[in-house]
Amino acid sequence: MASSSRAQSVDEALTAVIASLEKEQDLKKSLKEALEPVDEVIRTATAEIHRLHSAPSSSHQDIAKRAIDSIAAGKGKWLEVAKFVPAGEYHRYSWALGPPLRSLVTIVVFARFILTDELTPSFAVSDLIGLEQEGAESLTLLAEDYLQGVISMVNELPRLSVNSVTAQNFELPVKIASFVNDIFASYSLLNLRNDALRRKFDSLKYDLKRCEDVVYDLTLRGLTKPPSA
Repeated sequence: MASSSRAQSVDEALTAVIASLEKEQDLKKSLKEALEPVDEVIRTATAEIHRLHSAPSSSHQDIAKRAIDSIAAGKGKWLEVAKFVPAGEYHRYSWALGPPLRSLVTIVVFARFILTDELTPSFAVSDLIGLEQEGAESLTLLAEDYLQGVISMVNELPRLSVNSVTAQNFELPVKIASFVNDIFASYSLLNLRNDALRRKFDSLKYDLKRCEDVVYDLTLRGLTKPPSA
């Protein structure tokens, strides 16, 4: 009798756990499927923003606007994603949500730098992406994802600086170097305890040097404007 009772209790305990596991697996599958349209938005916006590297400076503003518009048009897709993230449990699903959000941050701050010559703050990025709309309350842009996304944007700027010189645009590299220097200075003040973020931060010093090297070369060749008094 004791053995039968124990076997029954074991069976009941494992059955409950297995049912919970299957439910969690189904939820993860549904979440991945809901993110597929978001990934398509990211691919479209990424392809657009990468045109900056080969396009003349006269078209940079239009390219940046199109990238922003393509992301803004995809706001509604986050409502479907939010259905599969229980309130207060965002961190349990950050493994799936973090990567696309970081990619979107990169595109938005890159495009907005071209448009405004400024770094777009986290709350503005979150709103533009679609995380602040009604029905998306279970989603959030974590500080870590924003900071990593910004660094990924900076990683693109040395290439843009070099390509700008090739296109005879000698003003943009100076703006880029100043912008990267400001970002590097601000990140240097942070106490980065997150290993992934700290490794990403290490790349900033190399990006800054590459950007400054471009400006230094332009200065030696007399192709930069002297600083205003």
